[in-house]
Amino acid sequence: MDIASAVRVIGSLIVVFLLLLFFLYYLRRFRLSGFSQNNGEIEILAKAYLDTTKQVVLVRARGNESLLAVSGNQVEHLWTEKVAEPPGVSQGVSQTR
Repeated sequence: MDIASAVRVIGSLIVVFLLLLFFLYYLRRFRLSGFSQNNGEIEILAKAYLDTTKQVVLVRARGNESLLAVSGNQVEHLWTEKVAEPPGVSQGVSQTR
């Protein structure tokens, strides 16, 4: 292998590596911005991992708190309880002072 071929291979590897980093950066940026929108309808209050594939999640949605067991592709409802919300929260009204 001569020097020109080695430089071409190294240059190609650098370009591919930079394209991979560029793709991962934008994938992370767009994915996080899509999940970070909180319009107040569903809120994850707590999450506890029981195993590498099992977890329990406490969720508040529309004035109810629910405990869900998540395992792989399965979601099992454990219980739901009605909670009192502060006035204006259920209508999405923000209070300004």
